[in-house]
Amino acid sequence: MKFNWGHGIVVVIATAVLGFVSLVFIVTNERIDMVTEDYYPKELKYDDQIEKLKNYHALSKKVEVSLGESLLIQFPDDIADANAISGLVHLYRPSDKDLDIEQEIKLNAAYQMRITKDALRGGKYELIIEWQANGQPYLTKQAIFVD
Repeated sequence: MKFNWGHGIVVVIATAVLGFVSLVFIVTNERIDMVTEDYYPKELKYDDQIEKLKNYHALSKKVEVSLGESLLIQFPDDIADANAISGLVHLYRPSDKDLDIEQEIKLNAAYQMRITKDALRGGKYELIIEWQANGQPYLTKQAIFVD
């Protein structure tokens, strides 16, 4: 049996079909997590987030984050008492929503909040802090890389 151009066309078409079927199989088995389950209602409140970011950038002292034996979040001490600062700290893990961490802000007398490092797995987290002090809302976002 000779190999002619008709056989070549069949081989090319069969290879393309197998490639497409493989691609569909791989894509349908890929897990995709949304940032939040209620993404669309939160998107409608985006103007509020912009206002909170503006408030944060207007501060003379910023939130400082350091990662050592634990994740240490240092809040500014010049805007309110430590007890008057409230809000949420959200550690968003882009690759797996099951590794997300959300905690209420509880500061010590030095305006610090600690999150133990054993609660975090190695990889990238997005630190999102939504907080209020003296009735003013603030928002800060920062990437954190855990070893």
